[in-house]
Amino acid sequence: MPQDSAYIGVGEPVSRVNDALEKKGPMGEFAAMSRGVFSQVLSMAQQGLNPASNVDCARFALAAWRETRERQNIFLAEEFPALQFLACDALLSRRRRRIVLLVHNVSSKKRWLALSKLGLKRRVEHFLCLSPHSQRVLVEQYGIAPERVSVIYSRVDTAWFQPQPHTPVQRKVCAAGAVNRDYGTLIEAATGLDAEVKIAADTIWRYSVADKGKAKTEALPPNVEMRSWGSYTHLRQLYAESRVVVVPLARPIISGITVALEGMAMGKPVILTRNPYVEGFIEDGATGFYVEPANPAQLRDRIRWLLDHPQEAEAMGQRAREKAERDFSVERYVERILEPFDTAR
Repeated sequence: MPQDSAYIGVGEPVSRVNDALEKKGPMGEFAAMSRGVFSQVLSMAQQGLNPASNVDCARFALAAWRETRERQNIFLAEEFPALQFLACDALLSRRRRRIVLLVHNVSSKKRWLALSKLGLKRRVEHFLCLSPHSQRVLVEQYGIAPERVSVIYSRVDTAWFQPQPHTPVQRKVCAAGAVNRDYGTLIEAATGLDAEVKIAADTIWRYSVADKGKAKTEALPPNVEMRSWGSYTHLRQLYAESRVVVVPLARPIISGITVALEGMAMGKPVILTRNPYVEGFIEDGATGFYVEPANPAQLRDRIRWLLDHPQEAEAMGQRAREKAERDFSVERYVERILEPFDTAR
C-alpha cells in the first residue's frame, strides 16, 4: 500500500475490533486494514456516529475531507458516507487524487443518481463491487468503463469459522441473519420436515434498510425455533451442529453472502436463493444448491436430500471449505481491495 493513504468508512466499533484482534470473534477487513495498512483511518463507528443519519454522514464526510485533503490515496469503504465525501471533494477541491470506492448495493437508485446523474463517479479512479453481476450493472447502467471496475467478492475469517470435528453433526438445519431474508419460505419448507430448523435472526448490520422479508414468528411449527443466538461463539456452535446452512433471500439484491461464506468456512453445504447478484459464491451441486425464490417445495427437497445423504453432504461441505479458504479469506479480500492502489497509473 502506498504511503499517504486514508481509509474512510463506517468501520466497526472499537470493542468488535479488539475482539477480533484478541481472537474472541471473527476478523473483518476493517480490523485487518486498520492495523497499519493505511496511514490514516477514519471510522464513523469508532466516533459513535450513525450511518443511517444523513446529518451524521454529512458532518463526518466534511470532517473526513478536511482531515485527508492532503492525502493522495483514498479508500471509501461504503457508499454512505462515501457519496457525501465525494460531493465535498467535487465542491471544494480541483486536485485529482486516487480515490477507490467500494459499492455494495449497485441496485440502489440513490447510488445511481449520485454517481451517474450527479456525476460523482468522475471523482473516483477505480470502483470495487461484490459480484460479476454488480460489475455489469456498474458498466451498463452507471456508464463506468470496464477497466475501472473490479470484483472483490466478499470475505470470511476462515480461522474463526472452521469445522469443529469434535462436535457431532445433528439432523439439524440452520439459517442466520435478518436483512432481506425470506424466512416465510423457509418456515413453510420446514413444516412437517423430520429435522430441527434453527433460525438465528440477528444481524450486525444495525444500519441496514428495513427488511421486508421477515416472517412473522407467531405459531411456528414445533420443529422450528427463531430467535437471537446472542454471539458469534454461539452462532459458530449452531453451524457446527447443523447438517446444512440455508440462506433464503427475499429481494434480488446482494445480501446473505456473509452467512453463506460462514457456512462454507464451517464445512457445510449451503442452500442459497438464486438471484443474479449472488451467483459466483457457491457452486451449484458441488458446494451447495441454488433454489428459486419463494419456492418452498424445491427448498424442502434440497434440504431433505442433504439430510438423507450425509456422506454426500459432508463431501459438499469439504469442497465448500476449500473454496472459502482459496477464494474468500479475509487476507485474499484485503489483497483485492488494495490492488488498485498498487497498480501504476
